[in-house]
Amino acid sequence: MADQDVLKLNAELSLLLAEYWHEVDSNMGRDARRYYTEDAEFHGPAAAYIGAGKIQQFYDWRIAQGPRLAVHSFTNLRAWYTGPDACEATYYMMIYAANGEKPLPTHPPITISLLTERFRRGSTGAWLCSYRQFVTRFEGGTPATNPNLDDVPAQ
Repeated sequence: MADQDVLKLNAELSLLLAEYWHEVDSNMGRDARRYYTEDAEFHGPAAAYIGAGKIQQFYDWRIAQGPRLAVHSFTNLRAWYTGPDACEATYYMMIYAANGEKPLPTHPPITISLLTERFRRGSTGAWLCSYRQFVTRFEGGTPATNPNLDDVPAQ
């Protein structure tokens, strides 16, 4: 049986992840940077972004590509402490996404991935993501967005 601290951690991270992925889906990640430590790493299947600025550059790039609808749905969250102000978590992510305006035709998720993440408490006491890695388990027919930003000028 899990102790109360671990149960509380799982609840806190579940809420944090729901807020983050809602930001990505409803605001295209315009405020994504505030969920990361300055030295955060984001590892996607095709590229990695090191630093909160580079992660935000990805979302800014995505916005510049035009309208896209996305739903990032997560399940099976498991979190544990790795120190007094540090923790790790894993969960599964199903991404439904396509370019265009709503409503779009439905289809299976474009990816189902296992995510591994690390968090540290920020100066305000809030959890911030310091490491996020997607490992794709299933892929659909619509390509995910994970460009190599070394070839894209910062905006």
